[in-house]
Amino acid sequence: MRFTHNIWEAATAAIRLIRMSHATIAGLGVLIEKSFQPGREKLKSQGIEVYALARIGKMEENYIEFID
Repeated sequence: MRFTHNIWEAATAAIRLIRMSHATIAGLGVLIEKSFQPGREKLKSQGIEVYALARIGKMEENYIEFID
């Protein structure tokens, strides 16, 4: 099953709500990051650090390449 939405868009919406409550965001933690998508850079441009336990650099059918 493919997801048509981007998880980073959901994170950005949550961050917007958090900022509306005048809270401070220390960073965003994710289990698995698809680094080939622009989400990390979009969040970093907002001053948000992104922490990932695993980062995928390339993904094709039946193949996943992780970033060290």
